[in-house]
Amino acid sequence: MLPAWIVLKLYDKKIKNRRSPLNIDLLRSPGESLQEQIDDVNNDILSNLLMLPVIPVFTYSIALSNYFLSTSKTSLFQIAIYSIFIMTSTIYFCHSIYKLLNKRNLLKLGMECEVAVGQDLQNLIQYKFKVYNDFQAKKFNIDHIVIGPTGVFAIETKGRSKFVKHEKNNWKLEFDGQKLIFHSWFETEPVEQALRQANWLKNWLREATAENINVTPVLAIPGWYITRKAKSKLLIYNGKNSTFLANGNVVLSDKQIQTISFQIEKECRNISAKSYKKMAQPAN
Repeated sequence: MLPAWIVLKLYDKKIKNRRSPLNIDLLRSPGESLQEQIDDVNNDILSNLLMLPVIPVFTYSIALSNYFLSTSKTSLFQIAIYSIFIMTSTIYFCHSIYKLLNKRNLLKLGMECEVAVGQDLQNLIQYKFKVYNDFQAKKFNIDHIVIGPTGVFAIETKGRSKFVKHEKNNWKLEFDGQKLIFHSWFETEPVEQALRQANWLKNWLREATAENINVTPVLAIPGWYITRKAKSKLLIYNGKNSTFLANGNVVLSDKQIQTISFQIEKECRNISAKSYKKMAQPAN
């Protein structure tokens, strides 16, 4: 512990006399929340991995202490207790690691899909659109918000992996206006979530801007061939060629775009510098 404490103190001494050159917070990137969750899961995996050798060593130390300090010999019952404890602990931590690895992979899939969609949305900038990612509400986040002449769009991205088997059909997806129909399952929650979040954003913008601004819900499912079987107020696409959002009637003026973007950016620009502390702003 002492060497670690010394290293941390030396590191702290090195960085405390320096400041970050950045004097503003950064905008949130696509998948920012998921990356934070991945970091937490990585820490949990590391903790569980460290416990795997610790438990046997700890148990062996107790058994060895009892052997040398106790006046009686170690019984078969005690040996059985030690063995059962080691086995159950090992099984528990291995099972936890397995679950955490699966969870991390799902989070990685979601993050990669959000990054892919977020990068494609940058193509809308040439059409006078503003693009924001990972907008934080109280109990949820909106993956992407784009604001332009044709309106405000709240985009929810869902990453869905494909099975190796049934290759001919596992890349197809049907949308009947209410649910997503995959090859061997269907989902309604992504549709409901996208509609719910767009409605929430509409109410939030009304309070923030004092204007009644419509928000169009959009669902992006990267990598799937999507067939639309019914009309819906929800737009759905496969995460590519997002410039279709620029097609349509102009409903927002430049001033409205600026006002809405200002409010959204205030919420999305909240990533502080992590290398060094920010330089204090000089007093006026």
